[in-house]
Amino acid sequence: MYKIAIVEDELSYAQTLTKYIEKYGKQNDISFICNHFKNGVHFLEEYDASYDLIFMDIQMPYINGMDTAQKLREIDSQVLLIFITNLSQYAIKGYSVNAFDYVLKPISYHDFAMKISHALRRISATKKEDSIMIQTTTKTVRVPVDKIRYIEIDGHHLIYHIGPPSNETTYHQYATMKSILDKMENYDFSRCNNCYLVNLYYVQNIFGYTVTVDGYELQISQPRKKEFVSDFKNYSEKKLK
Repeated sequence: MYKIAIVEDELSYAQTLTKYIEKYGKQNDISFICNHFKNGVHFLEEYDASYDLIFMDIQMPYINGMDTAQKLREIDSQVLLIFITNLSQYAIKGYSVNAFDYVLKPISYHDFAMKISHALRRISATKKEDSIMIQTTTKTVRVPVDKIRYIEIDGHHLIYHIGPPSNETTYHQYATMKSILDKMENYDFSRCNNCYLVNLYYVQNIFGYTVTVDGYELQISQPRKKEFVSDFKNYSEKKLK
């Protein structure tokens, strides 16, 4: 099943897209969930980073599609975006917000079917499941799992450390360590102590009760050292195969 957002102020075009999506789904035995937003303001207010694909009109009231897309990219860099426009020169600007493609009005089913087929192939290839959604106090962001160096628990908040230490991004989420352990159980993460969950890909070395994670030193607790070292050894052997 795929979830699609249609951000279009003209109801007739939104209805046409919805009909095309339903038709394509029946022809190809694919299930879709479609949500329609009348403008970019409502879309951004309700965005929850759960969409696979977004069709967005460029010319809309309150905030145009290009500005909406720029704000979207601040919270979700991965979701596929297809612009809807009357003029192709507007769509060319879409490259600045990493737009996947564009559809020209009036929309034909043949053109739409080719675009969405291409988009679905890309979605399958990018393995969307290798990302998690983080609910901060102000927004929801989708983050690729392989970009997370380690996760720290501080009181009732998880702190996600993302990117290299020299240009690190952090997100704070009200959650427990157990909740993230459940999410990460299928990935190569291990706890070096009760406060840190480490992405083993970024482990550079282990010396005594200290692990260096991409240049940053974290403490290993005595009760967790044996399991942590074993996890790292198994991970390293798996990578060599």
